[in-house]
Amino acid sequence: MNRSGRKSLVLVLGAATMLGSCSTDDPTRVGRPPVVESFTPGTRSFTAYVGDVVDFRVSVFDPDSDPLAIEYTVDGAPMSSGDRFAYAVSETGDVTVRATVRDGEHVSYVEWHVTREIPINFPPMITAASPQEPNPTVVVNHDMSFGVLAADPEGEPITYGFTVDDEVVSSSRQFTYHAAALGIKVVRATASDGVHTVAREWRLKVTEIPDAIPPGAIDIILAETGTEPGEINLQWIAVGKDGMSGVASQYRVRTLTTPILTEDDWQRASERPNVPLPQNPGEIMSMTLTGLQPARETYLAVRAEDDFGNQSPLQESPRVLTRGMHITGIVRDARTNQTIAGAAVSFGLKSTTSDASGRWELDELGMGTDYVVVRDEAGPMIGAYYDYTLPYTIVHEDDVQLFLLPNMTLQTQEYADFLVWFRQMTDIAANPFGSQTRRWELPITLYVRAFSKSGLDYQSAIEGVAQEFNAILGETVFNVVTTGLTMGVETTYLDNLVHDNYGVREWTDDWYPRRGTIEFRTVYSEPTTNVLEMVARHEMGHVLGLNHSTDYGHLMVGGVSPLVDYFSPDEIALIQCQYHLPRGWDSRRYEYQ
Repeated sequence: MNRSGRKSLVLVLGAATMLGSCSTDDPTRVGRPPVVESFTPGTRSFTAYVGDVVDFRVSVFDPDSDPLAIEYTVDGAPMSSGDRFAYAVSETGDVTVRATVRDGEHVSYVEWHVTREIPINFPPMITAASPQEPNPTVVVNHDMSFGVLAADPEGEPITYGFTVDDEVVSSSRQFTYHAAALGIKVVRATASDGVHTVAREWRLKVTEIPDAIPPGAIDIILAETGTEPGEINLQWIAVGKDGMSGVASQYRVRTLTTPILTEDDWQRASERPNVPLPQNPGEIMSMTLTGLQPARETYLAVRAEDDFGNQSPLQESPRVLTRGMHITGIVRDARTNQTIAGAAVSFGLKSTTSDASGRWELDELGMGTDYVVVRDEAGPMIGAYYDYTLPYTIVHEDDVQLFLLPNMTLQTQEYADFLVWFRQMTDIAANPFGSQTRRWELPITLYVRAFSKSGLDYQSAIEGVAQEFNAILGETVFNVVTTGLTMGVETTYLDNLVHDNYGVREWTDDWYPRRGTIEFRTVYSEPTTNVLEMVARHEMGHVLGLNHSTDYGHLMVGGVSPLVDYFSPDEIALIQCQYHLPRGWDSRRYEYQ
């Protein structure tokens, strides 16, 4: 059923119980009818055409495992048995096709209503022809090429032919005529699908003297920036092949970065494709130039040509700015994740300021790679945030999220400022992307194994610590599971372990953590529950991407036991920045000015 314009199948599903005694010796058995699981065609009605072969199928089963018999009928007349029926449509009219399924006691069926019609054959359509001018001219003893292309709505193969003054000269879709004598020649191209034939005709004038009259001068009435990057919209008034008489053979449109005023300029200019077919003199012709460099000043020229290559004279060369790229985004505080108003954002030579909602946008940008620079102040001094420089290749309609790291006052005296603190605490050693936030995606799957010793439920204590991080980030940080995993972090407990530790066991191909393990010593007991919880917080801080601190007042201090049980405000700000920044964000691109 591959013809166009067809409707869908009508189908009716039904089940009928045959009257009579039970077909089993078991008095407690309740017989159930067969079930039709699926059927083809699966629609409710359709139109088939004479010559089609329609494939009907059913898939069935019996709930009581009774043997099944399938029969196909057309208007009640038996046609086929089995689960498939190939129905050859040989005449017109409406019929009902039914597939009946029997188990000896019950009957189920599927029913289709089919409208049978004579197929409609549409004629082919000529989609292209050359030359475009219906009355071309050629000089005697010269050649002119003709061509035609057609398509058939039903997809039937096309045969072509050419005649000159009703004499067959070619059976292909292209033909070159040699003008051996003066006069008017009727060249006719035909395209046939075997039933219908369409034609294109030219009145070819064979002349002794070449035409020296050029087409008229082109009046460009519109040249404006287009809607997509690199586009220009253009309109002009059609002229004739001889001044304003006849129809030009073709139009040529060229562009250049300088005015197109001389023949040398025309030769240096770039030819634009997809110029529309010539129209009658005085009609408006339109096209959209595409593929130009975005946001670039471009000069235009349009010329008409006749059959002898005569060109219309060069006229004005309007200058138009091609449509440029557009990017937008929001500036956010990396610690609070709140938007920042009044931030200065630039890309190349274009700049803007984020509005009250933190949003910024830049229009009419050129193509290429440059830097998006964002800062919270206009001058070179350090403001409330560190500046950020992001290498960026513009595409179009891009959404670029920007994050500023706060220049906040630290409580610790071990680090010069927050930027130094952030870099030293988050750089990943032995990772080719060490300065980037190669962190876990939240929530992190955490498998805490069950373990108890000396009255202490390790599993319960560790799971409780995992939930504490939700308050820090305002979302679920660890998704605790009770079974093993293929990706995420798991805990284990070792009797002879020297130090509790966390390590990444497996990285993804682009160096994000895939599997990690926290190893706990088994030295903790019910009286030292708070120590286990402190250790769990420390190791989960490593899971979140934090290195060791050198400040004894930090929970993440390395090499010795910390003097605190919980994260300091500095450490909490660090975690918040780490997880508000996008994965892959490069902290090395923050600057002091």
